[in-house]
Amino acid sequence: MEKEDTQTLLDKLVVKEIKTQSDYLADKIRNMIVSRELSDGFKFPNEVEFCKTLNVSRATLREAYKILATQGFIRIAKHGTYVKCRDDIARKGDFAASLELAETGEMQEFVCALEPAAVFLAAKRIDAAGLEKLENLLKVCEEAADNPKELLKKNYLFHACIREFADNTLITSALAAYYDIFNHQIIENIYSSHSHLDEFIANSLVQHRELFDAIKNHDAERARDIAYHHLRDDVEANELEGKAVPS
Repeated sequence: MEKEDTQTLLDKLVVKEIKTQSDYLADKIRNMIVSRELSDGFKFPNEVEFCKTLNVSRATLREAYKILATQGFIRIAKHGTYVKCRDDIARKGDFAASLELAETGEMQEFVCALEPAAVFLAAKRIDAAGLEKLENLLKVCEEAADNPKELLKKNYLFHACIREFADNTLITSALAAYYDIFNHQIIENIYSSHSHLDEFIANSLVQHRELFDAIKNHDAERARDIAYHHLRDDVEANELEGKAVPS
């Protein structure tokens, strides 16, 4: 590897953001809200007593509160600080908060609406270099058909590549924020527990090939339809597998 390439690689490791004690505290409180350990309307203790319990300064606690209030998780009032109603957080919080608190059905509807839209745009806008890159990823997926763990990684890259060539920052950013959740809750679950995994993989790879062909032909409507049915097959496979597991 050339010296210049090495430096470029190492530059990616530079820490651009250092978490403060307030950041860590805000993260912990947010996780407790998301996991429902702190219920809707929960009132936090008096600041002086709470700081003693947490062993932090009032400045640290107030900065953590400020972070959480900005994200829409808590409400700071004259008579105390409260956890906001989950519905309010999901509807009026920042996008990350909405994703964390959204119900599974809402998240599935979100990706099934937006991912095909990204595919539609990619089919219209992708160039020759993009098609070559996408085809290489398609082949890598097909070569990993007998290795589910490896295929899971390559499948992620294949779909990320399509979103890249949609060339719409808002759509791709929204999907990037969500896709990790979808990948973890749906795709990873299928690949780790599906009772007919070989059949599922075979069908998925056929859809990948059909999707690539539609994108290559710049047939945006067909590409969008294939993407939608591909996602729905993932969702339904996950639901069926869940029903098959004894309670």
